[in-house]
Formats: sequence, structure tokens, C-alpha cells
Amino acid sequence: MARLVPKIYPADYDEATAIGLTFPLTVGNALQNFTTTKQVHDNLRNLILTIPGERVYYPTFGSGLHHVLFETAAEEDMEIAAESAIEDAVEEWMPFVTLTTVKAEFRPDEQLIIIKIEYRINGWAAENVLNLEVNI
Repeated sequence: MARLVPKIYPADYDEATAIGLTFPLTVGNALQNFTTTKQVHDNLRNLILTIPGERVYYPTFGSGLHHVLFETAAEEDMEIAAESAIEDAVEEWMPFVTLTTVKAEFRPDEQLIIIKIEYRINGWAAENVLNLEVNI
């Protein structure tokens, strides 16, 4: 079930106003995002890599991608399940993002899954690509 998200867009033109933190967080370095598109990119990455139940008070937050990785199924089925898990999570938690392409490629001999997500932010002329490599 998607939640309504208010259309509040930060003033990206103000270079002195930070919108959020850059991920991954590093010790001793408080990098910040100063544009909405960069913050959405980091939030999408965070959503996909979070395991449901990992966040306190948000038991369904996350994509469940890690659960898919440890299922015993054919490679093609795992790719479809990974893509579906990502699409479902974005639909629930980031309804202001439209996924144009979600592609998961398993490389079992390298113990790796490569994920490519092309997306756009609804109402904006912003399109971006998120590439992830997840070690199994």
C-alpha cells in the first residue's frame, strides 16, 4: 500500500542548505547531500540494501533482496525474484520514484549479483541510474 507523499521540494538552488547525509556513512566524515536528486539516489540505494526487520519501528522497510539471495532456486528465478523484491519495495516506500528498468544479473561463480536500476523522480526532469554490486 503506497502512502501519500506531500509535494515539498527543498530549495536545491541554495548551495548552503544540506538536505541529507551521503551514504555509506564513514567515521569522522559527515558528508552531506545538497541536491534532492542525490538524496533520492542515496535513499533508493539504502532501501534496496536494507533487510526487512532491520529498522526499528519499520518492520517492512527494505527490499528483501538478501532473502532472495539465499533461496535455492534456478538462476533465472532468482533474478526475477530480486527484480520483483526491488520493485515492490520502491512502490511501497518511495512512490514518488518510477522505475523504468530493473535488471538483476547473478554471477554464482563470482558470488555476486549485479543490479542496474534506471529510474526517474515523478514530476521532475531528473533521470538517473543506480548500479549495485552485492556480494553473496
